[in-house]
Order: sequence, then C-alpha cells, then structure tokens
Amino acid sequence: MNKLIKNIALLICVSVFISSCETIDYGDTNNNPNGPTSPVTSQLFTSALTWIPEITVDEVSILYMQHITQGQYPGSSRYETLTSNYNDWYTGPIMNLNEIININEGSNASAALAFGATENQLASAKILRAYYLQYMTDSWGYLPWFEAFQGVANTEVAFDSQESLYDYMFAEVDAALAMISSAAGPTGDFMFGGDMDKWATFGNNLKATMALRISGVNATLAKTKFEQAAASGMLITTNADNLEYTYGTDDVSDSPWEDNFETREDYILSRTMIDNLRTNVDPRLFEYAEEARDSVSAVTNFPGGIDAGYVGAPNGAVNGNVPSYSFIADEIIYEFDFPSPIYTAAQMRFALSEAALKGWMVTGDAMTHYEAGIQESMDYWGVDSADAAAYIAAHPYTGIADIAYEKWVALYLNGPEAWAEWRRLDAPFLPPSTFAAVQQIPTRDAYDPSVEDNNAANYAAVVAAQGPDDIYTKLWWDVN
Repeated sequence: MNKLIKNIALLICVSVFISSCETIDYGDTNNNPNGPTSPVTSQLFTSALTWIPEITVDEVSILYMQHITQGQYPGSSRYETLTSNYNDWYTGPIMNLNEIININEGSNASAALAFGATENQLASAKILRAYYLQYMTDSWGYLPWFEAFQGVANTEVAFDSQESLYDYMFAEVDAALAMISSAAGPTGDFMFGGDMDKWATFGNNLKATMALRISGVNATLAKTKFEQAAASGMLITTNADNLEYTYGTDDVSDSPWEDNFETREDYILSRTMIDNLRTNVDPRLFEYAEEARDSVSAVTNFPGGIDAGYVGAPNGAVNGNVPSYSFIADEIIYEFDFPSPIYTAAQMRFALSEAALKGWMVTGDAMTHYEAGIQESMDYWGVDSADAAAYIAAHPYTGIADIAYEKWVALYLNGPEAWAEWRRLDAPFLPPSTFAAVQQIPTRDAYDPSVEDNNAANYAAVVAAQGPDDIYTKLWWDVN
C-alpha cells in the first residue's frame, strides 16, 4: 500500500511540474539558413538537366552499336549486362520535373513566377520529361507510369504498354509546344539559358524522332506527327542549329568521356567502325579516331596508305594492349567541355530523307536530304569540303539501306539513338561478338530483379504482355 501511495504521489508531482512549464517557441532553430524551406523550381530544373549525359554518353549502347569496344574488361561488349535498374530515373530527374509541373499547375503557381513564366516552366519541364521517358521506354519497353509516383499509397504499380507511353509523350509534347510564349524562360536552365525557341526546337525534333520510331507499327500517327514537326520549320537542318549539351571545365561538371580517360584507357575504336570507314574511304575516319600507338593496319584503302595507323579492335575480345588500337579522337576524351550532341542536322536530315521516301509531306526529296545529311556530318567533324564531296559522289542514294548506314555512321557515340534506329531498321548489318556467350546483339534492357521480387503480380502481367524479360525480347515498335 505504501508503495502504491508513493507512486501516486510521484505521478502527481510530475504532472504538476509539466503543467507549470511554459510552452517554448523554438522559432526557426531547426531551419537550415543556407537551404530553401520550400521547393525552388529553378534548382529542381538544374538538377534534372544534369541527367542528360546519362543518355548522350550511354557507353553500353555505344558498345552494342560497335562504334567502340573495350580493352581488357570486355563485359558489356560481350552483352553481359543482363539487367538494369530504372529506379534512379524515377527518384531523380523525373521526380524533380514532376514537382516543377505540380507547383506550376497548382494553387501556389505564383510563388514560382520568380523562376520564369508559368507556361514556359511547364513547357520545358514537359519536353524534358518526355525526352527522358522516351529513352527509358526505348530501353525497357513497358514501364510503370500512370499509377506511379504515389509513394506508399501504391507500392505495387501496374506497367503501361510502350504504345500507351508513346501516345502520352506525343500529347505532352504537343501541349508543351502549344503553351510556349515570349515571356521569361525558366531560370536554372544552364543548357539553353531560358531560350524558349531552343525548347521549341527540342520539342519538335523530339516529336519527329518519336514519330519515325513508331512508323512501322502506327504509320498513320507517325505520318501525322512527323508532318506537324516538319511544318513547324524547327527541324534542325544546319549545324548552326544543333542542340548540344555543353559541359563545364571543372571535375564536377566536365564531360563523362574526360572522366572515363582520366586514370584509365578502357575504350578503343571497334573493328566494325574502323573497317567500314576504311572500306568506304570515309574521311571521317581521321576525325573520329586517333592513330594507334603500337601497331599499323595490314590493310589500307586510302591513297598513299594514310589510313595505316588506324586500327580497330575485335568486339568483345580481351584487348589488353590498348595502345595497339585507335582511341576516340583526343578532343572528345581529353577536353573537359567537348559537347555531346542531342539532336543534329545530320540526324534530322536522314530522318527527313526517310520521311520523303515514305511519301510523307516534307520539303525536299529523299536524295537531297540524304546528301545533305552526309554533308552536315562531314562539316560537323571538320572534314575538308573536297573530301566530303568526293565521298558523296562515290556513295549515291539508292534507298533505305543507304539512309540506315549513313545514319549509323553520323550517330557516332550517340549510343541510344544509334541503337534504337538500328533496332527499328534492322540495318546496317553489325556482326555480333564472337566472344559472347549468346552471339546476338541485345534489343532491350531487362528489368532489375527487384521488380519481380517487389511487384510479382504486375511483373508476371508485363512478361505475359511484352515477352520474356531478357535482353533479346523486341520492343513494340521493333518489327523488322
């Protein structure tokens, strides 16, 4: 009884003590004086833009396309990258762009006006989000999207078909292009400096690229969307209008290629690329590559044997003595700020050439755009005009096979686009690595094992709809 009385007394004392304390206002003690207390759309946009090099310098797809191969560690050249994880795209740039869009479409949009006109923040964020989504779906195919971004409210999200994602992207890009105004562009846009004409160009060239991508499975929609993009007058036809990602000159913002070669020499020119350029007496050989330091080619094809120093390595072999082979051009791998192309005149001229071949309504015929595409590629790489003219004369336009080959050459080091167009056109012929366990060039990325572990029912549904979850299942638009 005495113990009970003591406990009751102690409880009363504590209660009195607590009730006598003042409510303390700690003010802004827990606020970081050096950080924002609410989302800043300019910072979100800057962060989202920094993901573009993940596409423009996607080494695995470049290796698949045999522009380059690897030295003594040839895993990806042997198609050993069996699964890939898309989570960082969702939690990184896509999340940032979603937040920009939510803020500017919400009741608090006025708070973001300091960072650019509402309509232009929305337009640039939607175009960039569509660009990222196209890369993602062209890699994996089906993706969780329409039910995604709900957090713990929905952790087992259904996958959406690639066809539905393309419909969504067209709608998003069209909406974005329609809302662009002459008002202030987005701050935080270190790529285009808030220039909305550049964003309109980005959107129209993305739209044309998407249209051509689906031309084998939905020719009517493809024709409509491509013709709309062409009619805008914003398809890139000269190098002066190229869209590029420019890097900084410090170790934080420099080119991934410079980082790759800072302490190691892992990448060398593929024998496939070197041999094709040599066989066709293509002067871009001397711009794409450097002469090998320790060997010469037994075969030459240029006058005077000036191509003897250019040596390609066999794809997927353990090419341990890398100085025996040609490296990527010095300015690409050693300059901090050598830019990466996003959309170029050569790329879009070949798109226009194919569109004309299909009978779509564009200005100019297939041959004119084909020859212009080669010329723009030559000019971009600094080839002498006489050498370019000789090459064009020696390689006249005859049809889609010529377009496919020249596009593959012109997309040098633009792995995702080269890979997508090679899958779509099934050309040019690229010999699979004889060193690979499965001698077949991959046609998609497979999902990370965590997808099946954490979302079993929806994973089973997507496999049933799309096909086996491996790197050889073809995507929806890949019908060749």
